[in-house]
Amino acid sequence: FDYEAVHNIDPLGTDFCVRFREGMRHWNMTVQWWLAHYIHRRAPRSPPALRSACTMLVSAYWHGLHPGYYLSFLSVPLWLAAEGAAEKALGGLLAPGGPPLARGLQWFLKMRAYDYLCMGFVLLGARDTLRYWASVYFCLHLLPL
Repeated sequence: FDYEAVHNIDPLGTDFCVRFREGMRHWNMTVQWWLAHYIHRRAPRSPPALRSACTMLVSAYWHGLHPGYYLSFLSVPLWLAAEGAAEKALGGLLAPGGPPLARGLQWFLKMRAYDYLCMGFVLLGARDTLRYWASVYFCLHLLPL
């Protein structure tokens, strides 16, 4: 074992990477490894959103039984699917080395999605989380749709 065995968060990687998926990989890295190795690889491959949903469901359970965790984690597959579709449709615009404005917009949306989804962790309850999301018109559930 070395420092990397207990190195759990890469704050610069989380904050300054452009992609939603990449940001997740820089946060809670030991748990991410475990989830990828034991859940994601063994989950049904099709459709991809189901695979992500299975992984996020286990991650929510790992964090605890507060409904806010489940609401937030089970919203992640929507963002992953939207990011993948946008990257496929826009090709080189969102690729590394693409136009800074497009990459900056992708980073901005990733950070706002994290802000929005973290409310389940802050508020914990389903009613409070849904009340907050409703107060901003579920905008970051509608945008990826």
